[in-house]
Amino acid sequence: MSSEMVCGSQRLSTGRLAYRRATAANPKQVVLLLHGWPQTSWAWRHVMPRLSQRFDVIAPDLPGFGDSWKPEGGFDKKTISRSLHEFVEALGIERLAIVGHDLGGHVAYAYAAQWPDTVSHFVFVESSLPAFGQEQAMDVSRGGSWHFGFNMAGDISESLVSGREFLFVNHFVRRENVGVFDPESISDDEVHVYARALARPGALRCSFSYYRALPRDREDNAVWGRTPLRMPALAVGARWGYGPASAETLRRVAAHVSERLVDDCGHYVPEERPDELATIIGEFIAGEPA
Repeated sequence: MSSEMVCGSQRLSTGRLAYRRATAANPKQVVLLLHGWPQTSWAWRHVMPRLSQRFDVIAPDLPGFGDSWKPEGGFDKKTISRSLHEFVEALGIERLAIVGHDLGGHVAYAYAAQWPDTVSHFVFVESSLPAFGQEQAMDVSRGGSWHFGFNMAGDISESLVSGREFLFVNHFVRRENVGVFDPESISDDEVHVYARALARPGALRCSFSYYRALPRDREDNAVWGRTPLRMPALAVGARWGYGPASAETLRRVAAHVSERLVDDCGHYVPEERPDELATIIGEFIAGEPA
């Protein structure tokens, strides 16, 4: 049986980090789930109960998102991952499996690259990395998404989106070929949860600042990438999302990579196909056959 999900917060040297946690009676492993953009830890609400049947599962709101503090700076993924490492140490956790979706995959990689001995398994869900494939997703002339440039544009981004958060988030959730495959898998009420989170003071600035730090992330990734990750690594792509691109990126920075592709699913795998994703993650971490 999975445990009841609880919400908490942990004071760090830089601010307070909010998180959700669900723990099995005798957990086999700690699993850290990092959400993507423009979401919060709430994105894992369907995955956590399933994983917590046998794991200790923790999903923080990344700095700047949800109920976590809104930093003035430090949005490069090296700095963000340091806050997460401090958070993990504050909880008394010495070793964990880390799962990152979308932008959370950037943070997860920065974490695993800096503290590889503390990471037992690495799961990369519908993500890519600056210096190792992200540039293709940013190139609108070749089918990349316009939002990368928009989010990096500066104060104009906040000005244009402020007061229109639902319209903005709903566009990304519903957009053809990259959003959800099944439009009924995420309701308008659920989109409003993310829109309200982005409407909080400082939230839009923080959200866009993750993108404005991509040039710095590219430099850091290029250095880390010279030493491939050695822990077991899994790339999870969605047929109607990034597809095989996540695996193509991961193979450039990790030595032992396996791949799973989720059919009839768009980019938001944790919400559209939570049962299948939880099974894939659980089997990978437990070392069971796919």
